[in-house]
Amino acid sequence: MFLSTASHEEYYSFGESTWDLVLFIGTGALGPMGSLQTFILAIVNVLMQGIFVGIAWFNFLAPDINESTVQDAFRWRRSSGHSLSYYDEVSMESLAKRVCDEDKSLHISGIQVQLIEDIRKYLKPDAEGMGVFFTGQVLCMVALICWYLMVAKEVSHALALHRGVHALPNGKTTITTRENPFTQVTYYKLGSVTRRRKTASALLLVYRLVAAVLLIYVGTFFLVYTVSVTELILNAVALGIILDIDDLLFDALATTPGRHLVNQLDPLPMPAFPRFRGADAKSTSMSLLIPGGIALVYFMMLAPFVSVLNDVSTKMCGGNQQFVWSTDKRRVVNLSPTSGGGWDNMTQTIQTLAIDEAQTIPDVANPRNAMYGVWVREVSLLQDMESLTLEELIQKGNPQCGDMANEEPMLNYLREGLGNWSVDSCADAEMYCNSLTEEPWSLDAGRGYTTRMFCPGTCGCNVPGGNYVLTQGCAYASGDPCLLSNTYQEQRTSATCVEPDAAELRSTTSWASWVQTIQAYGNSAGNFHGKAEALKLAEAMWDHGCGFGQNLTDENVTWGDCYSWSAALSWPFKTLEFFCPVTCDCRSQYSNSACPTPGGKNCNELQSCLFHNDVYYCKDNTPVSTS
Repeated sequence: MFLSTASHEEYYSFGESTWDLVLFIGTGALGPMGSLQTFILAIVNVLMQGIFVGIAWFNFLAPDINESTVQDAFRWRRSSGHSLSYYDEVSMESLAKRVCDEDKSLHISGIQVQLIEDIRKYLKPDAEGMGVFFTGQVLCMVALICWYLMVAKEVSHALALHRGVHALPNGKTTITTRENPFTQVTYYKLGSVTRRRKTASALLLVYRLVAAVLLIYVGTFFLVYTVSVTELILNAVALGIILDIDDLLFDALATTPGRHLVNQLDPLPMPAFPRFRGADAKSTSMSLLIPGGIALVYFMMLAPFVSVLNDVSTKMCGGNQQFVWSTDKRRVVNLSPTSGGGWDNMTQTIQTLAIDEAQTIPDVANPRNAMYGVWVREVSLLQDMESLTLEELIQKGNPQCGDMANEEPMLNYLREGLGNWSVDSCADAEMYCNSLTEEPWSLDAGRGYTTRMFCPGTCGCNVPGGNYVLTQGCAYASGDPCLLSNTYQEQRTSATCVEPDAAELRSTTSWASWVQTIQAYGNSAGNFHGKAEALKLAEAMWDHGCGFGQNLTDENVTWGDCYSWSAALSWPFKTLEFFCPVTCDCRSQYSNSACPTPGGKNCNELQSCLFHNDVYYCKDNTPVSTS
């Protein structure tokens, strides 16, 4: 069955578009002011489309992620990503690991986090099942198809309008009217147009075709080089708005006569495109051009861009992420694995508890009864504390050298350090006073150091004698709080200048405890200085009492003297002049030492006195009691 010739004729129906209204500029249907307003709308339309094309041309034709980004990702991974300088002690992870885990708590490398997040959402490398298909590049292809269809629609309308106008008879522009007798609605018919108006229609067609080509060109780059899936959707919508500017301007600003005119105009007849078995040339060409264009864009632009995204992802997050490196002064690169899991371990740490507590304090300027946090008055003091060494913090944090962990918050820090939250005071932690710690916190997990630091009174840091010889964690250096404390000076005052022999010393708990601790130091698995010499010291102290020094010297051990151990040995022990005032010559060496000062007098002053029943009887008949 053949279609009639009439059925092959096509018609163009005028729509609510600024471009359709432009053809009637200068006619009586619009009037002078309506024609001027329509002309201005056309200019605005051209300007807005031109501005978009210009912005896209100068900003979006080159991708933000390119081969240079691959190189930057490589450099970041080699420099900052695994640098020890950016290792996080809380999470126990390298910067690269935190970035690749998209850790939103990072205060640095925000660009890298956003980049890897966008790339992963786009590529979906870990997707499974149906999710493998719904990637960013598939969305980009769909957006491109929609964009090309919108441009094809614009081109089709532009061609149809010109074909309809061109098919009209030449002559004076005439618009005839007729009224529907039933509805009394007036309809218009464009009967003929001048050659100048046909020329204007041709120029309008040329502009719309050029604009379509430019828009499809910049729009393709705009969509293909968008990595963020969210922005890709928004950009596709934005492109549609650019093509609809003529409709938006018409709907918002066209005059009422102009609206009425295009709504009531009869369709324009126009010659049909060639057809073959029901398919016309226009639809066939569009059906071939759009898929062909999509295929061309995919292989020439999208596939290479996706390859770059994969390269960036691999450079940033490929391979092992759990290690850090540093270069020592020999220019040797040293590396270490990182364990991770710090966030899990931090769930109920003292740091978390202190910060949680601080968030609930209504008046941080006057915090009261804090259980976990130690508050200082000003931020500047906190900054000063950051620059202090551990030894300086111990000195300044406990100027009286007394037990700090008998109440909160320091009690909680003692509990945290010991890993035992049942501890109620320093007395419960005394068992760790002789525990050896390999600084900073190894060998015994820092229990000994922590106990002496928070409980110096219990651990004998504030006395020259006592049962505890270790000074790790004590403020025990010359001029430190423990040596200046009242307790320390009182024990010196209550001591005597009489020196026990070896047998008497062995019978005392203090001497035996010191020997045992020094012996444990020498036998420990820790990487301590002078371990072999410490064993000889313990043996000499036990066998020879205060004659230990001569015995060590005879064995060619450079041990120092009674008042200071050899710097090469770095022993964390108290010195022995308190027990051995005669051997250590406390008659002349008594200031800044642990030498006894019975009744406040030095051993030199009491040299000529008679000692009986803990009392010195001197020539001036003034007894000096040590009790």
